[in-house]
Amino acid sequence: MSLKPASPAQAAGASEAAALAGRGAGPPAAPPPYRLLRADEDYRYLRDPSRRVDFLDVLKYIPLGPRKRVALGFGGETRQRLDGFRHLDWGAGPPRSLSWLQRYMLHAELRAPYFRAFAQIKSALETGRPGGPRDIDRDDLDFHQAFADLDVERPGLRVILRAGRHELAFGSGRLVSPREGPNVRRSFDGVALIVAARRVRAHLFVTRPVATRPGVFDDGWERGRWFAGAHATVPSPLPGGQVDVYALYLDRPDAEYQRGRAHERRLSLGTRWFGAAGRLDYNVEAVLQAGKFGAAPLLAWTVASDTGVALPLPWDPRLGVRLDVASGDRGGQRPMGTFSALFPKGSYFGEDALIGPANFYDVHPMLTLAPTGRLSLTLDWVCLWRYSRADGIYNVPGEPLLETLGAARFIGHRAGVTLEAELGRHIGFVVTAGRFFRGPVLAQAGRTRGVDFIATWLTLKF
Repeated sequence: MSLKPASPAQAAGASEAAALAGRGAGPPAAPPPYRLLRADEDYRYLRDPSRRVDFLDVLKYIPLGPRKRVALGFGGETRQRLDGFRHLDWGAGPPRSLSWLQRYMLHAELRAPYFRAFAQIKSALETGRPGGPRDIDRDDLDFHQAFADLDVERPGLRVILRAGRHELAFGSGRLVSPREGPNVRRSFDGVALIVAARRVRAHLFVTRPVATRPGVFDDGWERGRWFAGAHATVPSPLPGGQVDVYALYLDRPDAEYQRGRAHERRLSLGTRWFGAAGRLDYNVEAVLQAGKFGAAPLLAWTVASDTGVALPLPWDPRLGVRLDVASGDRGGQRPMGTFSALFPKGSYFGEDALIGPANFYDVHPMLTLAPTGRLSLTLDWVCLWRYSRADGIYNVPGEPLLETLGAARFIGHRAGVTLEAELGRHIGFVVTAGRFFRGPVLAQAGRTRGVDFIATWLTLKF
């Protein structure tokens, strides 16, 4: 994953420093950018009306008393997206598909000394997809988040105890993400303890994943599933870097892989080293997974990297390469070996989201150009192979894609281009296109065509 946010339209303001920029003395040079997790935004600096620099700042901190320590705040967004496919499912699906995806989200918060309540509703609609909307496409109306915080701050220390429905996001989103790409974002019900002490941040949680249902206020829990863990970010021994360390536990009674379906108990132990040194940036992550799959032992792993260099040329080019590998099942009496990405972002190798990060290795070079500070162009090409020829290929949620398997290893390759533009603080626009060229794995499974994909979306936030 790149160290920059996923896109100006999707994840502007992912850095902690940028999001808290408004909390110093005097009016900020610019309002802090919107966060990928909107609940992480903090507008308490607007107690001083002279620090308002955006015309919508009046909605962010509305005092309810003369002391201005109790206040309401409001925000929201809409995203309008068109997705077009030709030869969906490599020729096994409809020859053409065009769908209109609409997302609407509104949130409100009440802040008081040592307390905050946050609520966010969502509506996700889909029109035009052959066969109807998927679970990640439609949720007519529901609470996406509804939680309360006990928030205690002291010099150099902040402790938050959270209970209710909330989003989770860790690291680069390889294992835990709010699923920004698809139409319906992901949330969890449970409790969390968040501790920030100078350059150390820790997050402990026990939750149940929220099941997306298409109706009105009908989202409940995914039956029998539990997700718990601990994640910490600490300073790195390398200059200019940081280190994530984490332990994540997932209990799923109905996990399905190429081997079959069984009760899965999976513990993921991982670390991520990321930072920058001069013109070089790096992001390296390794995960070991152990547990049980039915009666069989489970042992899986992954190593992922994203390294780039900023070239001293016009348009600030960044030349990078991602190298990733995730284990696959070898079958027989061996331990279950398919790596699970748990709750990854919905567009792992690209917005077409055709292949997920299980039983694979890849080479993914890319070039990003920034003609202006608000415009970027990314060209990328990813080549994918199966790690184990005894295992299949998987979609992004981790479900097997093919019923029949041959002996081939090469899945295929995809070329893509993405143009991203920030049309001011509140408006983002993206156009992305790509072609997935099928390889022998898909050909032996009876897939007859490559897949063409184009998408564009406009995001408005306040």
